Amino acid sequence: MRAAQLRGFGQVEIADVPSPEPRAGDVVVDVRCVQPSVTECMLMDGDDVALHDVLADRLRSGPVQFGGHEFAGVVGRVGADVRDVRLGQRVTAVESAPCGDCGACRKNRVDSCARPSVLGFTGPGAFAEQVVVPASSVVPLPDSVSFSAGAAVQPLAGAVHAHAALGVRPGESVLVIGGGVMGLLAVAVARLGNAALIALATRSERKLQIGREFGGDLLIDAHTDVREAALRATDGAGFDVVVETAGGSESAGLAGTATIETAIHVVRRGGRVAVVSVLPSRTELPTGLMREKSITLVHPRSGAGYYAATTSVFEHCVTLVATGRVDVERLVTHRLSGLDSIPEALAITRDKPRYGAINPAQVSLP
Repeated sequence: MRAAQLRGFGQVEIADVPSPEPRAGDVVVDVRCVQPSVTECMLMDGDDVALHDVLADRLRSGPVQFGGHEFAGVVGRVGADVRDVRLGQRVTAVESAPCGDCGACRKNRVDSCARPSVLGFTGPGAFAEQVVVPASSVVPLPDSVSFSAGAAVQPLAGAVHAHAALGVRPGESVLVIGGGVMGLLAVAVARLGNAALIALATRSERKLQIGREFGGDLLIDAHTDVREAALRATDGAGFDVVVETAGGSESAGLAGTATIETAIHVVRRGGRVAVVSVLPSRTELPTGLMREKSITLVHPRSGAGYYAATTSVFEHCVTLVATGRVDVERLVTHRLSGLDSIPEALAITRDKPRYGAINPAQVSLP
C-alpha cells in the first residue's frame, strides 16, 4: 500500500510500504478521510515540543510512518478474537490505548497507563491507505456522520476533556482565547455545559461570527485590549475559567506565550486555566502571579476518557455530531484529495492563519 513517510524533519514523501496485518484483537481500517493535527505538523518539522526527542530517536533508525490519528474509514479486515467490530463498518478510532499490563492498568486505572500506545506516534497512523488499530479503540460512525465529520471528532473530544478538566459548573463564566478549531469547539462545549457568560477573544472577524453561532455571548476583538474587555465584562473580578488555545510557535502564526499571560491576568482569584495550545518544551510562565491568585493550571488529557459509566468521550462526541448539537464540518475550510496531497495538508495546517484555515486541512482517499 502507499503511505506518507517522514524521512527526516521537514521531509515527507509518499512511498510504498507493507500493508498492515491485524494481530489478535486488531482491525485494519481502509482510510477514507484523515487530517493532521497542529502538534503532528510541528513535530514533523522538528519543533521542540512534547515528544520531539521520541521522534528524533525513531528517525535515527530510518524513515517512519508518523502522524495521522484524526481519521475515519471502513473496516477492511479483522483479526482473531474480534467480536464487536464487523467488516464494512464505518468507524473512527481513539488515538490512545492502554497497555493492559502496567500497574495502573492492573488496577483498572487505564487513564494513568504508563505505556500507552498512541496512533501515529508509537506506531503507524492513518496517513496511509490502511491503518491497524485495536478493536477496543474503534468507535462506530452512524450513517448520518460523514467521514469528514468522523475525522474531525478528535478535536471535539479535546474540547470536552478541557471542559471536564476545568470542572466547569453551571452558571460559571468562561473565556476562550483563540478562535481556531479548538477555541470554537470550546465555545460550543461550554454552551452545552450550561456555562453562563461565554466570551471568545480572537483577531478574526469571521471566527467571531462563528463563535456567536456556536453559542458565544461576548465577542472580543483581540486587536483591542483583551484584558480590559474581560475585566470590564466581569465587573473587575475576572472569569471563573479560561480556555487558552492560541499560544505556541510564532513562526506558525501563533501567539507565543502572550495569550497564557493574558489568561492568568483575566481569570478570577481561585480560578482555573486550561492550556490547550501546543507550547515549546520549556516555557516561562508568571508563576508569581499564579501563586498570588491561587490559580489552577490544567492540561486536558488525550484519549477516550470515561467520565460516565456507559460511554467514552469519543462516543459522546460522535453523538453530539450525529444529533446536530455540534457542527464540526462547519469548521472544515480546506479539503484535498489523495495521499499525494498529504504534504500540502501539513503545510496548510502548520500555518492556518496564512491559509485562512480553521480546522486542519482534510485529505479524502477514494
